[in-house]
Amino acid sequence: MKESGLNFATDAAPEYEQQTFKKIELSGQKIKQKIFQECIFIQCTLTEVSFDNCKFFKCTFKECDLNLLKVKNCIFSEVDFENSRVVGVNWMEAMWGKHNLLGSINFTGCTINYSTFIGLTLRKMKLSRCIAKDVDFAEADLTQAICSGTDFTDSRFNHTNLTEADFTDATHYNISATDNTLKKTRFSLPEAVSLLHSLDIILNEQG
Repeated sequence: MKESGLNFATDAAPEYEQQTFKKIELSGQKIKQKIFQECIFIQCTLTEVSFDNCKFFKCTFKECDLNLLKVKNCIFSEVDFENSRVVGVNWMEAMWGKHNLLGSINFTGCTINYSTFIGLTLRKMKLSRCIAKDVDFAEADLTQAICSGTDFTDSRFNHTNLTEADFTDATHYNISATDNTLKKTRFSLPEAVSLLHSLDIILNEQG
């Protein structure tokens, strides 16, 4: 893996392969029609960067600031975000294929507050140990997604497919058992008690 000091916002090269970009600051830049293959971004500041028709294949973002990132018509395939801030991103603007053929993204230890995933097919997505406050997952397909240890305060799940998804040790989620698809979905106590609130039942408290 080669470390690069290039400013890929102004560099004429259309494609970058197996390069490491470290501590690059490109806040507010517009980047069009670039291809990144197996690249690593470390401690980069890409706040409000507008990626337009870019492609990311097997890339990793580590400890980066990606707040308010724009991803219009971008393709993400096997892209990992680790310990990064990815707040306020409308992922619906990217290109996603049915059955996850075009896109796959994973988050570990990230903050993704105020982001939008409405209607996206993100099967087997990893969203582990994250802060995901006020995130919209309505009508998304999160089949077999790993959502363990994540804080979902004020996030929306509506007609979301959560078949075989793993919410072990996740907190503050508000998931209706009647308005979402829950089949072999994993939850852990005591947070799982919140699932009962959407059912037409009466709980008798003892003691």
